[in-house]
Amino acid sequence: MPASNTLTLMEVFYSMPPVPRKGVRVFNRCRPAVERDNAKRGSRVRMALGTLALVTLFGPLVSCTTYPVPEATAVNPETFPQPLPPQAPPVPQELPPPATENRAFVTVDGVPQYRIGPSDVLDVFVTRGPTQERLQVLVRGNGRITVSFAEAQVDGLTADQAAEEITRKLSVYFRNPQVDVQVKEHNSKKVSILGAVGLAPRGGIGTVPLTGRTTLLEVIAKAGGLAPNASLDRIRVTRGSSSYTVNLYRFVQEGDLSQEFILDAGDVVFVPERVAGEERRVFLLGEVKKPGPVPFFPSMTLSELLGQAGGWTDYARFDEARVIRGNLNSPEIIAVDLARLVLKGDRRIDQLLRPNDVVFIPRTPIGDWNALMAQLRPTLEIISLSLQPVVLYETIRD
Repeated sequence: MPASNTLTLMEVFYSMPPVPRKGVRVFNRCRPAVERDNAKRGSRVRMALGTLALVTLFGPLVSCTTYPVPEATAVNPETFPQPLPPQAPPVPQELPPPATENRAFVTVDGVPQYRIGPSDVLDVFVTRGPTQERLQVLVRGNGRITVSFAEAQVDGLTADQAAEEITRKLSVYFRNPQVDVQVKEHNSKKVSILGAVGLAPRGGIGTVPLTGRTTLLEVIAKAGGLAPNASLDRIRVTRGSSSYTVNLYRFVQEGDLSQEFILDAGDVVFVPERVAGEERRVFLLGEVKKPGPVPFFPSMTLSELLGQAGGWTDYARFDEARVIRGNLNSPEIIAVDLARLVLKGDRRIDQLLRPNDVVFIPRTPIGDWNALMAQLRPTLEIISLSLQPVVLYETIRD
């Protein structure tokens, strides 16, 4: 180790005369023998020389020391986190068929009846001979009630079935007892509802008790009805891990019984608001003078839509008209002979329209509908994605 060089530098470091600096006091803690009154030094010069001394002193030690260097690890690009592949939007689950029973009700002899559960309050009328006694009992958490001297399990039973069970229990103590049961308070089965309804005008959550077989429309009515900005065609019902989209508009306006959704205990109903600026429309395309979007109104028919077409061209083939409805990936295509409606006034053809329906009147007979759909698809995609009030269609030429 070059100690001589280091000592020489250290001697230079500590033997430097003090350089007075006005207003600055530097105490030299590295040399305790130096008196405080000689502590003023040229700090910058000393720091530079001190650093040089330390490097000279310890530099060889550092250079002679060998530290283990971790070996390079080959990186497999396949082990890198890969971006998730794009996923298709979830396909809405088909609505279940109207239930004949669930946790809230059961159908007995064709009549739906409420199923009793914990926290319900029952009125029990017991007749023994000339005397009648009225008892108000609470169904306990274990589903049992106590009537006079008897205890009965009534969880899951209808009122009539509960009366039979209580009668059987009381027969041990009384001769020919007569029992009638009525549900006074329905507390055991409830659904939650939120969104654009009366009970939750600010987005809060309301609860509605089920009193038997209860439809979605009945629950909305009990919740104070729909708000003016409610969207009827995409109401969401969540049941456990399943979720359903209900088009209540089709049920109310068109009587589509497939949309009559029966609710069960624990269901959560969400009624969305219409998006700001959203307007219901139908679209008229093809051989008409004013193709494009037309504002939709409830109970709108084909003839009312054609009345806003501004007339049609000489090439319009009304007998080949089509109504395109629903998802573009699997649209419902309805053949409509508008010639019978336009030329003969046949009102049986004048069917109801739905929001976002596309009515297409071609100029030639449609031989290959798949080929025509391939041509129409870009326009239909624009309609379904943007729904902007502009003319979206040009007549398909031969």
